[in-house]
Amino acid sequence: MFEIFLFINPLGIYCYDTEKQITQTIKDLRIDACYHFVPIANVGVVQDDIIRRRRDHQKPMGVSSYTLATNETLEIYHAIKLVYGNKKARNFIFNLQQKLNYDSSCYCRDLLQKVMKEERVNYAEIESLLKSNHIKDSIAQDQKLAQQWHVKKTPTTVIFDEDKENDSGILLEGTLDQDTLMNIFSASNPSPAASKTFQLFSTNHLRLI
Repeated sequence: MFEIFLFINPLGIYCYDTEKQITQTIKDLRIDACYHFVPIANVGVVQDDIIRRRRDHQKPMGVSSYTLATNETLEIYHAIKLVYGNKKARNFIFNLQQKLNYDSSCYCRDLLQKVMKEERVNYAEIESLLKSNHIKDSIAQDQKLAQQWHVKKTPTTVIFDEDKENDSGILLEGTLDQDTLMNIFSASNPSPAASKTFQLFSTNHLRLI
């Protein structure tokens, strides 16, 4: 079984694409996988996404507005996770990112309420939790994990193969195409060809943790 941690910018353009690739690859290969979203927000993450959106010929919000939007979304994600569970929180992020993927400037309170309604989340209930210590503690736990694994950019994917003894895990920064993911997940096969593929990715495309 694979255990996958995806560190994302809650509003990130490339994060949305990476999420789609990973979920589709897991489905296509029918592999046994445990999947964790870990949204993180900091100045570097925000600035990186603004640059990416400009390269994509978008007109993103300014740094201050984008930072506020990112932090607000992060708090809402954790509130939904605490009240409704991980799956509902992931669906909220995925739905919101899909709507913002080509135009982050449409971010607003009405959009947040629309997405929550689509995901059957009570907005008033979530809003009442946003400044609570429970939310702060939940965010701090994710930040601690990112620091422990030296995650500095989003998207970053960390993969553990639980079927291998003493597997140290692998960390991949940036976007991932489906061929890359296919090769990594197929590397759990003990055949010589698969082992060679896994070694290639271990030395050239990622770092061990």
